[in-house]
Amino acid sequence: DIYRQKLQQFVADGELSKDETEALMAFQVRLCIPQETVDAAHTDICGQLFEKVVKEAILSVDGYNADRREAVRKAAQSLNLKKEAAMTIFSKAVRKLFLNYIQKAKAAGNRIEQAKELKKLISFNTVVVSELLADIKGELTTAEPATSSATSEPETTESEGEDEDYEWESLETLKKTRPDKELKEKLGKSSQKEISLKDDLPLRDRAELYQTYLMFCITGETTNVSFGTAISSKKDDSEYLMLKQLGHILGLTAKEAQDVHIKLAEKAFVQQAEVVLADGKLTESKADQLATIQKQVGLPSEHAQKIIKSITTTKLSSAIEASISRGQIGIQQVRGLKDANFELDSLISEPLRETIYKKCAEEIFSSGTGEFDEEEVYVKMPADLIISAEKARSIVQDIAKVRLENALVQAVALLRQKKRDGVISSLNDLLACDAAVPASKPLSWPTPRELDDLYCVYMKSIPKQDKLSRLQYLLDISAEKAEDLRDAATAGTLPQTGQEEEELAF
Repeated sequence: DIYRQKLQQFVADGELSKDETEALMAFQVRLCIPQETVDAAHTDICGQLFEKVVKEAILSVDGYNADRREAVRKAAQSLNLKKEAAMTIFSKAVRKLFLNYIQKAKAAGNRIEQAKELKKLISFNTVVVSELLADIKGELTTAEPATSSATSEPETTESEGEDEDYEWESLETLKKTRPDKELKEKLGKSSQKEISLKDDLPLRDRAELYQTYLMFCITGETTNVSFGTAISSKKDDSEYLMLKQLGHILGLTAKEAQDVHIKLAEKAFVQQAEVVLADGKLTESKADQLATIQKQVGLPSEHAQKIIKSITTTKLSSAIEASISRGQIGIQQVRGLKDANFELDSLISEPLRETIYKKCAEEIFSSGTGEFDEEEVYVKMPADLIISAEKARSIVQDIAKVRLENALVQAVALLRQKKRDGVISSLNDLLACDAAVPASKPLSWPTPRELDDLYCVYMKSIPKQDKLSRLQYLLDISAEKAEDLRDAATAGTLPQTGQEEEELAF
């Protein structure tokens, strides 16, 4: 406390003389005060005075003139502040003012007004902050031989920035770095990059602000004239140098700034590419047209190809969805798309792929062949349609359970209509459903005689023995009755169906 009182007494006039500094050192030794405590006291007490001088210099109505510059230099030299402490105080004050400009820009009514506020921020950083920082660093390193490196630092950093721009050369907006001589001398040499808003604003906000000024550089300022029309005044390419300065103020890395440029270039390319690819077909002439557009916006080739693929895939996907709803897409068409290296999971949604699978299963159970290939239905088709095997099996079994009963009803109905071929097809469908979901017990029917007739009709079609045996079980026909019917068929005394009787009478 004694040391702090003495320090406050000595700096009451705004500076520390050589004698006062030596007296404070003597107090520190006699009172056994650690150096860390002394540094903290100087940062607190002298820092407040230095902060006051810095704020007065920054906020001066007359600008950062010679008097203000001398006051800053004197405070930096005479208050005996450590370099780190002085830079921390200065950075805090500057960032607070930077945020004030940002808040004004966000509150502006439109993009043009936002860009104007950001332009004020850029100018403030170049004309005031950069010069003030140079004075503070210069005065704090007057006795050090590293002063020359401090003065040459902006030039080195700027040259590094030139190399970063070279990496982005394909982007048209980043190639426009041809400022006039006066602006280059004013902005290019003296713009500081040490103090930024990297830790004060989230990346999303900083990228949006950068994009706002980039749009201003591209489109220029709009002036409203009579009859509700507006004229856009083309901005000089030197605006892009100020954009680069804004990137440094916002603390954007080279990659983050590049992403903003690519995002805008992609947006412009997408708008034009969607017009060219309106029908979803990529012909050779359209490819040449898109290549020309790509060069105009400066979009890298890999990004352009991704956009083209996305648009064509979306158009094709819409056409496929319409075809699926009309029942025009089956497993063969899907396999054709797969062979053509299309990504089915992005081209056709999962519900639509399941719809195709259900349609294929229904076709198998209504084909009238009686065939059910488990490997095809449970392995190959799910793999082609990117459907899990468990889900595929569940879909097929649900369909088969319903169709099993329906097939018997349909077979009896056709029997009563004396349509022999239809009866055989329906019984084959019944057997296919049973192959998918084997029945645990025979099917029930109120009229056993009709079941016997169904068995006789199917037996006359000379089916495979395994199918005839399975049908015998499903129709609940005993072994003895089946044997009698087979013997009658061999002897030619099998009862005739109604249709056969009519044909014989005719």
